[in-house]
Amino acid sequence: MTVNELKDKLTSEKHFTGSLQIVFGVKIPSPDILGIYEENGVWYVYDTNDRGGIVILDSGSEADMADALYRRILKIEKRYMKK
Repeated sequence: MTVNELKDKLTSEKHFTGSLQIVFGVKIPSPDILGIYEENGVWYVYDTNDRGGIVILDSGSEADMADALYRRILKIEKRYMKK
């Protein structure tokens, strides 16, 4: 799936990720971010630490990274639902 398809899917599915903010297309050095962005033709999935430092979780094609981000969101949501 593409990043735009992922955005649409997340909007229609209503996922719960707690205080985590999902960001598309940019790197934001702020705490509680999970995002995806493209740089020089490579897509990256990242999250941020408590001080806003960016941690790259995975890199690859747009389709692979959109899928990876979706799986990560489902995993986070599952963790929150257990609480």
